[in-house]
Amino acid sequence: MNEQPVFSRRVLVGWIAAATAIFGFSLYLLGGGELTSPEGVLPSTFSRSAIGHAGIAEVLQRMDRVVVKSRQNSLDQLSRGSVLVIAEPRTGTAFDDLTKALLKANTILFVLPKRIGLPHARKREWLGEAGRTSTLEAERVLRLVVPRGEVIRQDAAPNWTTNVMNISPNLPEPIQLMRADRLTPIIAAGDRMLVGEMRDGSRRIMVLSDPDVISNLGMARPDNATLAVALIERLRGLDGKVVFDETIHGYKARSANPFLLPFQFPFIIATAQLAIAALLLLWAAMARFGAPQSVPPVLSAGRQGLLQNVAKLIAFTGHEATMVRRYVQETIRTVASQLHAPAGLSGERLLAWLQRVGLARGVEANCDEISQRAAQLAESGRRDLKSADRIARDIYQWKQEMTNGPSRHTRAH
Repeated sequence: MNEQPVFSRRVLVGWIAAATAIFGFSLYLLGGGELTSPEGVLPSTFSRSAIGHAGIAEVLQRMDRVVVKSRQNSLDQLSRGSVLVIAEPRTGTAFDDLTKALLKANTILFVLPKRIGLPHARKREWLGEAGRTSTLEAERVLRLVVPRGEVIRQDAAPNWTTNVMNISPNLPEPIQLMRADRLTPIIAAGDRMLVGEMRDGSRRIMVLSDPDVISNLGMARPDNATLAVALIERLRGLDGKVVFDETIHGYKARSANPFLLPFQFPFIIATAQLAIAALLLLWAAMARFGAPQSVPPVLSAGRQGLLQNVAKLIAFTGHEATMVRRYVQETIRTVASQLHAPAGLSGERLLAWLQRVGLARGVEANCDEISQRAAQLAESGRRDLKSADRIARDIYQWKQEMTNGPSRHTRAH
């Protein structure tokens, strides 16, 4: 009887096509865009808030400078003459390690953190509230470059005793300065520096202690935008790019290849679990390895099979000596019954009577001696299969000679 299919061919093809289209569209959505940090008002080039750095990036672009807002592999994007801007990096073990890796670049503008912002309650991209980071946090960042650096904040504007740039900054109070023996003052008031530079061969690191020089809030004041551009141009070579690293703020680009997402965190956790589950399923469903196990022998029927099974069971439990002792005792009682031993005889008196009968019949074996050997083996507790076998054979031969008479041929026994 022909059964009608549940779905027609046209419906089945339509379902497959729709599933394929949805899968492809989901891969397209996964492959684009970037993963942004939880706070949209961080001091980054993506932020247009007061503490953001979008202004300096836009000014440089209008000056026809190549500006890169890097969300991954910033060191790989540096070409000859390029400058890497590490502005107000976040702190923490993971971010400190990331910043240390970026400090391997050849030319760097390093900006210490000063302010932190909280997003607006209704619009996350707006700055709701701004505050200042602690000087200890700023010092922690500074000491990634100079181990003995110190951060100072003062309310009054200092009198700049050193100003190589010949541009006076106009900073909102409190002004953040630093002390560091390894830095050469570029803009400083005595031993307190706003900008310091460190050179190690061809490597140059310029440290800016107060980020309000390049922040959107600070660039609204006279001369700050000019000073910010002059600092970058002092480091940038001919046709060099200006690369702003944003991974230190938590920004990270998605993989361009959506098929690589299963192997990236946090998707790698689910991928590993699926792989383990697949291996367990394969293990449970796969065929055996090696030669097949032998089938246990079927219990043979009949007296011979029963005796063999009993013997194997006795051998398995290790009670051979006890069984031999009982076999000797039962054999002696059987022979005494067949020879019509006097009633009431037992123990040593019965053994003595059997010994006298045996001597009269010419039997050389001594049942008393065999019985003592069996008792000693059982009481010793040792497993001596050879002695047990010898005792069993001796008592059997004694029985045959007592009941049938001695034989001159050993094969008969």
